Amino acid sequence: MNRYKSEKDIFFFILNWSIIIILLILVWMGLSTGGSLLFIPIWLLILMFVVSTWYITNYEIQGGHLRVRSGPLNWNIPIDRIEAVRRKRSFNSGPAHSRSRLEILYTGGSILISPLREEQFLKQLQAANRKIKVDVPDIKKENG
Repeated sequence: MNRYKSEKDIFFFILNWSIIIILLILVWMGLSTGGSLLFIPIWLLILMFVVSTWYITNYEIQGGHLRVRSGPLNWNIPIDRIEAVRRKRSFNSGPAHSRSRLEILYTGGSILISPLREEQFLKQLQAANRKIKVDVPDIKKENG
């Protein structure tokens, strides 16, 4: 079993940390001004969600499944249902913290991911299912 963390680029770093700082300010302002306490739990839940997805986004190939985890969200994709993998540069929502993503196309849908050790991830995925068509012309090589 290998666990692959999500690659993180500067755009998503700035976006996530801006959201976190804004939410912390909103919570602080709500507590310090004695304003409506109704919104504070909502802001805290959103804050916990954003922080958890930033720190806990990974991809795991094990037991014939690709398991994708992003904070409290989980996907469990049977590898034998994966048809293709292709490069996709996108701002669409998905369990990835980089604009340079891999789109996993499988029976019933697709998911966007951004594994840090992309070349190793693709080799392991293809070893589990040789029928997967990989169209990733610019595979990122591991350093070292």
